[in-house]
Amino acid sequence: MWVNENAGVLVLIGLIIAVVAFSVVITVLVSLHNRIAVQRLKLIGFYSKDAETRENYAVLTIGNKSLNDVGISQLGLKNGRVNFDLTALYKTQMKMNASTRIVIEQRSAITFRMSEKELSVVLIDTPKGKKLSTLKLYAVDLTGNVYQGRVRAVRHLLAEYVKFLKTAPAAVPTPSPAELVHPEEKK
Repeated sequence: MWVNENAGVLVLIGLIIAVVAFSVVITVLVSLHNRIAVQRLKLIGFYSKDAETRENYAVLTIGNKSLNDVGISQLGLKNGRVNFDLTALYKTQMKMNASTRIVIEQRSAITFRMSEKELSVVLIDTPKGKKLSTLKLYAVDLTGNVYQGRVRAVRHLLAEYVKFLKTAPAAVPTPSPAELVHPEEKK
């Protein structure tokens, strides 16, 4: 008897529970899809110091958070609005051929190291001296998607190096980008 008298209320409560459960399931599925299935790269930069030589260097890491391999056509640093392609430097450090593709496997990362001298290539020459703006690490995948992330620690390292260059400009020459390219790629 009670069920027949309150059938409308029971149906309403059942519908509300079904809608809430459906919403939770959709939210969880979308969240999992965005975290796992979608290609996303995590870009990180560290300011490091060698324990033995006490030389400063930057460690740049590009991590693949997806379940698919990601092919990289270009990677580099961006100083303000100017891009500096470091693909050749990465291939040189990893002892790769110039024609070899860079692939970041699923749930993996690639890392490369740049000394202060190598980092000085991304400084922009202006009439007032060397310019350092917002520094970002970027990567372009084979389908043309651009991923970028700020590397504040590397910018801090570079800012200290710029201060050092101002105190002793003749002591440390800034290399040209051509000096950082692998000898096989110059041919």
